[in-house]
Amino acid sequence: GYGIAAQALTAVVKAHDGRGPLTMLTSSILSILELSSPDELIGWTYADPSWARIAALVPVVVSCAEAGDPVANKILLVSVQELADSVKAVVQRLGLSGEDGKNYFPLVMVGGVLEANRRWDIGKEVINRISKDYPGVRPIRPKVEPAMGAALLAWNFLMKESEDKLNS
Repeated sequence: GYGIAAQALTAVVKAHDGRGPLTMLTSSILSILELSSPDELIGWTYADPSWARIAALVPVVVSCAEAGDPVANKILLVSVQELADSVKAVVQRLGLSGEDGKNYFPLVMVGGVLEANRRWDIGKEVINRISKDYPGVRPIRPKVEPAMGAALLAWNFLMKESEDKLNS
């Protein structure tokens, strides 16, 4: 999410100083941040440059894209392609899809950006791009937080180890 929001902030600054096209992102981001000018974005960003604070602007980018803003739409399209390419590289490197690229493999979809259930569904777009090359991909949307999932995996591993020791 951070990358999408950072690109949106850059687009607003570029539109303001004439290096980029005008975008709906400007008024939308300024409004949600209660700022009066893009000049104030630098101060806002440096006041607390945490990833989560900046990533919280992703819904604004999605809303602008859904409303037809070409700059916001391009940011999302490029981000989707980058994420899909990253996943494809891991799938290929680990051989998850088999030699023919068609074997089933799970892809855990975690993170606020991937969980959107809007018309511009980033997670769905990523899966669509991956499945063109790897039709066996099966998205999994966990019902628990990632930390809980890791704890459950560790617990299951520990229980299996204990059971194996008892049976040997």
